[in-house]
Amino acid sequence: MAHSIRFEELPTPLRPSSTAASRYAETARILRDNPQEWARVQERTKRGDAATAAYQIRKGILAAFRPAGAYEAKSRTRDGRYYVYARYVGCVAEPAPQEQRVDGSR
Repeated sequence: MAHSIRFEELPTPLRPSSTAASRYAETARILRDNPQEWARVQERTKRGDAATAAYQIRKGILAAFRPAGAYEAKSRTRDGRYYVYARYVGCVAEPAPQEQRVDGSR
């Protein structure tokens, strides 16, 4: 059975992009414009929600904060409220692997 593949432009999505996605994009841009500076970026109603949001920023799960590792994020409790703090640290390049000899020495 032959495959039927046709290359064509991707159609425009029927639903508009979410306001959350544009809000995250704006937050990420502001952090990039102020590298290495911590900023309070969210207030959450539960401690676990704040921790989850910080994790999603650190790991680049939220597209605006990609690549993973370009942003640091932490959750903090202050006066009984739960906050997410983040900062842009840039892309950390992985060191090039060093050559190893067959005997394991470098």
